[in-house]
Amino acid sequence: MRLERARRVFFALAVTWSRLALGAGEPPSVVLPEQVIRLPRSPAPQDPTAAATVVEAWRFEGELKGVAELAATAPGVAIRSYGGLGQLTTLSIRGSNAGGVRVLLDGIPLDTAAGGGVDLSTIPLHWVDHVEVVRGAEGAYYGAGALGGAVNVVTRPAVAGTWGAEVTGGSFGTVSGVGDVAVGGERWALLTAVTAGSTQGDFPYLTPSSPSVPDSPLVLETSRNAAAAQGGLLVKGRWTPGLDRLDGVAQLSWGWRQLPGVPASPTPSDWQRGGRASGALRWSRLLSSGLTLEAGAAGRVETLDVFTAPPGGSGATDQRDAAGGGEARLTWEAGPSLFTAGALGSLERLDSTASGDHRRPTWAAWASDDFTIGKEAARISPAVRVDAVGPYSGVSAKLGASARLSGPWSLRASAGRSFRPPSFSELYLVQGPFEPNPDLGPEVAWSVDGAAVYDGPLGRASAGGFGALYDDLIVYEPGRVPGSFKPQNALRASSAGLELEILTAAARDLWGLQGQLSYTFLATEILRGVPGVVGKELPQRPRNRAYARVSVDPGVAGGHLEAQYVGLQYLDSRNIHSAPASLIVSAGAFARILRSPEVRIGAEVKTLLDDRTLQDGFGYPLPSRTLLVSLRVGSSPENRP
Repeated sequence: MRLERARRVFFALAVTWSRLALGAGEPPSVVLPEQVIRLPRSPAPQDPTAAATVVEAWRFEGELKGVAELAATAPGVAIRSYGGLGQLTTLSIRGSNAGGVRVLLDGIPLDTAAGGGVDLSTIPLHWVDHVEVVRGAEGAYYGAGALGGAVNVVTRPAVAGTWGAEVTGGSFGTVSGVGDVAVGGERWALLTAVTAGSTQGDFPYLTPSSPSVPDSPLVLETSRNAAAAQGGLLVKGRWTPGLDRLDGVAQLSWGWRQLPGVPASPTPSDWQRGGRASGALRWSRLLSSGLTLEAGAAGRVETLDVFTAPPGGSGATDQRDAAGGGEARLTWEAGPSLFTAGALGSLERLDSTASGDHRRPTWAAWASDDFTIGKEAARISPAVRVDAVGPYSGVSAKLGASARLSGPWSLRASAGRSFRPPSFSELYLVQGPFEPNPDLGPEVAWSVDGAAVYDGPLGRASAGGFGALYDDLIVYEPGRVPGSFKPQNALRASSAGLELEILTAAARDLWGLQGQLSYTFLATEILRGVPGVVGKELPQRPRNRAYARVSVDPGVAGGHLEAQYVGLQYLDSRNIHSAPASLIVSAGAFARILRSPEVRIGAEVKTLLDDRTLQDGFGYPLPSRTLLVSLRVGSSPENRP
């Protein structure tokens, strides 16, 4: 148990400005003759008693899934798409807004002062080792902004001797190519990965011939102005001289996309382009038995150019965002207690032709403990954090507990509080009829949850419930000038529901058969707001969402079948307009021509049923049946991380 604690101390996952998830450990394994059976990974280690799911990217190798699609295999998560392939994609957790989900890449926060949520389509899938989805008010661990939860995308570790290249092509002019190589020795390793891809996005869909007339005949259209392209570079390394460890990461991505609009309001001339460069260094040292000191720095620069054609649009707007900071923390193991304390400081500047030039510093300090009772029969994990973001300050707190019942069975529960400061867009943006409001206050969230958990040789499963209260939510209400709108802290809403999750270990005697099931029931209600919305459901929050998957991998070949169901969801706060329920079925198969080095060919069919009426919660049509074929050459599966 002492060795395990020391490992957790030294390789603890980073979740703030300088904290990196580099050199992440392999999934737990059971080694058998000529075969490795990987077991589902336990929850994210940063908050050991949280409602968390770790989605391993290796289970979806060869499939063209985005980071948002990986996260959506976990319960409580709802994707918010704004079109088809390569288009803006954000997510919501347990009824929160997209801006109420803290998103990190290797521990570097991607949330910008501009607000609006992080576009997950800008993170190349080829970089990803795993995605940590943490549900609930998690500001005590992840900082201001984590009202509904947090998503930490952890890139692949640098493992010397691994390499690979893959090309993919398919429907609607979709092509991509990726490559990576890692070198190193006993004390160091360096990984370099490149990725590039594009799509024409010209998929067919069915839409009402007269949108304002109920039950009007459907007509076949083709998505226009929907092309997208993206490229990226990842450099990641580690160096361990003596008792010290130095980790570093640099990430560069660039993308361009056309903006197609919805069928009732097409935007044939709109587009956007932009890029992001980020990097971080972290130093850590084991000072003495049970005592670890860590320090680091990180920075991020983003650009975004958007053109929306008049008269509905505002023409060209340019946005530049830069942020940087440093952090230090101390971790101390004393008997059954694993105590962590730290502080950080950072500065962010946003320069936009729409909202002007603004900047604000962030200061934070926190402390947490993971206290074990008995031989890990029970644990209590309290945490508290103070954040000062410009003129806004607040306290986030979390208390979690778990108790082992018998064998692999346990119970866990937690409660938390978080806040989100207003974004620069809400405070200063002037765009058409939308006015700013410099008098806005922070949004606040409280959450509770509990679940029964199985974590054993058969896999991992959990079933539980949750509740959340969101207060002082920022919504746009009519301003003083007729036809204008101004943001106000006017909304209070609640969410409650059930979450079920099952992930089995691969069955060796059944061709590596593995199953997965997740289900979310979400009930939301607006408790305070403008007349006509009180008592209604929050828009873009489906009540029911389910994901199911079955896969086999006996070694020579394999395949998968999966289905995702999203229930009816309202498009407006008055619950007048709605998007119908949807069912998307996908399937794929692959064959290994060689095993060492691995040569693998695969094919995937998304939207197998070819439903051309699919649309997301904002009315954007979704791609119909899509065929993708890929060829990979690289390290054998046994040598890859």
